[in-house]
Amino acid sequence: MSTAISVPRGTVCFSTLPPSTPCSSKPTSSSTRYEVEAVHKLNMLQSNSATIQKLKADARRDQMQLLNVPETVSCLERLGITVEDLDALRAIHVTGTKGKGSTCAYTEAMLRAAGLRTGFFSSPHMVHVRERIRIDGAPLSEERFADALFAAHDRLEKIPPSDPNIPPMPAYFKFLTVLAFECFLREKVDVAVVEVGIGGEYDCTNVIRSPVACGITTLDYDHVALLGSSLEEIAWNKAGIFKPGATALVSAGQTPESAAKIDERARERKVASLSTAPPLSAYAFPGGAPRVGIDGEHQKTNLALALQLARAWLRKERPEVERQLWRDEKTPWCPGAAFAVPPQWAEAIGRCHWPGRSQILERGARRFFLDGAHTVKSMQSCVEWFRTASSLSGANDENSDQKKEGGARSIALIFHCTGDRRPETLMESLKPLPVSRVLLCPPIASLRTPSSSDAANFFRPPDEQTK
Repeated sequence: MSTAISVPRGTVCFSTLPPSTPCSSKPTSSSTRYEVEAVHKLNMLQSNSATIQKLKADARRDQMQLLNVPETVSCLERLGITVEDLDALRAIHVTGTKGKGSTCAYTEAMLRAAGLRTGFFSSPHMVHVRERIRIDGAPLSEERFADALFAAHDRLEKIPPSDPNIPPMPAYFKFLTVLAFECFLREKVDVAVVEVGIGGEYDCTNVIRSPVACGITTLDYDHVALLGSSLEEIAWNKAGIFKPGATALVSAGQTPESAAKIDERARERKVASLSTAPPLSAYAFPGGAPRVGIDGEHQKTNLALALQLARAWLRKERPEVERQLWRDEKTPWCPGAAFAVPPQWAEAIGRCHWPGRSQILERGARRFFLDGAHTVKSMQSCVEWFRTASSLSGANDENSDQKKEGGARSIALIFHCTGDRRPETLMESLKPLPVSRVLLCPPIASLRTPSSSDAANFFRPPDEQTK
């Protein structure tokens, strides 16, 4: 049996992750409209590589970041949406360096299992851009996505911003953020689970002024050109999502400097409370050990935070549902305390699926282990997950069964990374793995990706992406 481990960056390796359902040989009119027209129009909002490089070199970069939230507010207003309207989303806002997508996925799954209508905005996407905007756990249909995109795009084109310093059309991620909020309001969701794009303080999702709960997952070094080169600076930026009256929750295991800065920001922002999520082992699951849908020891920290966020939201917004789920609980719960996980949530946790994170795919006789690790610590966690999931512990030992059998099992490593990361530092953690071959691939499947492709990337030219 041939085994492969694919370790893409947090953004994704599209070529290794096929759609969950086969494509029709004859696309319908709605899929043609989506694939050819809508995605093309959206991709035209991507900043090209020249613009990105100019921004990085611009001494006014910090000042330009300050315009990010005001520009998002302007886009919303031109669509007839005020920041006050966003209060109706009763949002859960989540940031962090590692695990924020998985944390959001678990949080959304549990609240949906409690009978709530959910909206979920995440990034990046794995196969289709529609995955970024979900209603009740499902990505928008091609028709719904195309309708919403064209309506928003046309309105923004017709109504110019009142501030001449604001560009007429928002960039790619900002447009998707605004589109998600418009869809959530139109669909009248009970709760919107919103994943931050980059950082927090200046991220365009930070137009949310009254989140019910805010979460910070594990912090690490990433996007240092934008967020700062120290964990204190990164923590300051991430904790910028804290708002007055919100319940603030953070993952366990933060460094002392990160924890101190988060605590300082929580006081500045006047949150209702700041608590650290207890370890997963402190919770009581039906039947003993939990069955998790997203594998890996490191995912336990994300699940522990998600449990806190979901219950904190219910406690504030649906106390009657909370009382029903914990009707036998003797002591009133408060954020930061572990609790008995109700059967509905245990089932939702077991069913939760987040592609590209600790994911195993079977393709004939081959098994692919996929993970989006993109920091040194994340890569170490990825290796430990792979060893456990593939029963490889001790495989490098000279006396291992695999060695005795002459290396019958073949392991190939497929690796790529993008952005400003240093591949040599990321690959250091992979050295102990007994791989027979290493395949280094670029983050693009073709030098001529059409502009209507969900995988199109204009942030860097193809020749740079293939270096």
